[in-house]
Amino acid sequence: MDNNEKRIQFSPALRIATLSVLTAATAFFTFAVRIPIAPTRGYLNLGDVIIYFAAFTFGPFTALFAGGLGTALADIISGYSQWAPISLVVHGLQGLAAGFVAGSAASTAVSRLRLRWLGAACAGTLVMCAGYLGGGALMVGFGAALVELPGNILQNLAGVLGAIPLTLAIRRAYPPALEMHW
Repeated sequence: MDNNEKRIQFSPALRIATLSVLTAATAFFTFAVRIPIAPTRGYLNLGDVIIYFAAFTFGPFTALFAGGLGTALADIISGYSQWAPISLVVHGLQGLAAGFVAGSAASTAVSRLRLRWLGAACAGTLVMCAGYLGGGALMVGFGAALVELPGNILQNLAGVLGAIPLTLAIRRAYPPALEMHW
């Protein structure tokens, strides 16, 4: 790889474009499939697919930004604006935690990544479930928030299971993306 390619990969414009696309994708996946949860007036969604994909492929800070802002925007657009501040913080921290545990994938074999991704999924799930349990308890009471916990665990599982093949496909199709870890 020559210096021009490396400079383009790490340019601020490319980083902003990547963050923008991942934020929009997170908002879309969060907005497109919504399964309402009656006790909390929240909903389950597929936004976690993009949050984990961003964490596994681009790193903790990309996942922090795309996960937090993307889900908060989806909440506002879809009429769940009361959850937007909680989504901003909780999904942002979910992406940050998963990204830190997953680490850089640039020079790591897929067999070793699986263990890291499992740890990242556990960290992200713990942060997201605890965050929504606490946020929901403040908004609607602990009992109602507790009802949402199994759905949040399932949402994270679906997110990880969707993110892994997407991440592997990007690793094969566009290896320079792995150098954009941030």
